[in-house]
Amino acid sequence: MPSVVMAEGGPEISDNSNAWEIYKANADGSRGDQVMTEYGELKTNLEPGDYIVVGRDDEARSEQKIRIEAGQVYKPLFTLNGGTLVIHPHASQGSEISGEARVDFAYPGGSTTHYGDAKATVPAGEQKVTVQIGAGTVTETIQLAAGQTVEKDVVVGVGHAVLNAFYTAGGDKADNSGISFEIVKAKKKIDGSRESVEHSYGPDSKFWLPPDDYVALTTLDLAVAEQPFSIKAGDNQDIKVALDAGVLAMSAPGAYSIEVFSSKKDIEGKRKSLGLSYGDSWQQTIPAGDYVVVRHASDQGQDKETPVTIKAGERSEITVQ
Repeated sequence: MPSVVMAEGGPEISDNSNAWEIYKANADGSRGDQVMTEYGELKTNLEPGDYIVVGRDDEARSEQKIRIEAGQVYKPLFTLNGGTLVIHPHASQGSEISGEARVDFAYPGGSTTHYGDAKATVPAGEQKVTVQIGAGTVTETIQLAAGQTVEKDVVVGVGHAVLNAFYTAGGDKADNSGISFEIVKAKKKIDGSRESVEHSYGPDSKFWLPPDDYVALTTLDLAVAEQPFSIKAGDNQDIKVALDAGVLAMSAPGAYSIEVFSSKKDIEGKRKSLGLSYGDSWQQTIPAGDYVVVRHASDQGQDKETPVTIKAGERSEITVQ
């Protein structure tokens, strides 16, 4: 019956957190076919031959080549040369432990990922622990000795924002799963673009963000709105985005497709197409303003159009025929 310790001269691991893997040994000393995996205490009978036995606890492991002879009892000792990290992630100073955190452990020879309150047994040495909550990350380097347990609170330093869109300021909430919120940094790059930070869909979209100035780019169908806001560590904000839009329900009996145009023509006399859908009915959220709805028919020359004015916070229904 083998035994396993975390460090040389340390106490035997006896809480059944360890595991054993047994492989046939190839002639060149490499691992062959796996024979078994057992957890906790190992007592088993093996056919005579050469084996590779791996003792492990989470990510820390040690292996030995053992030759089994008939009638013999073997009690090898495995030293994992590992330690334990316990990481308590927090969104901000003084906040509760975050169940939404991702905790990445990079240890000598490998890596592993846990979520929420995290505990990992890893090979001793220099450890890099990266904690991510939403768009915020922080990395700490920890020296871990064999047999040591290091427990640490890690503060990422983010604030929380819940975003919703409304057809008008103070009006009805846009309770639509297709609504898109993209969070970008307020400061523009030299080319005029903004760095995208996070993206989510649906009402009550939640974001964890590092302290900074941001803009919420909100899209619902043909309506697009921008809402600037700022976040500090520990914030808990409700961000309300006014779309200044209404709902247009279009019916076009016999149509091949329906297309919405801006009512105003450009210098060349052309109207800008805002969207197109195949079929004879279509409903879209659209910014307040004047538009032209065109029914495209399969037969050439049978297109029809109808002007429509959209008011913010109101529903309009039209039939084009």
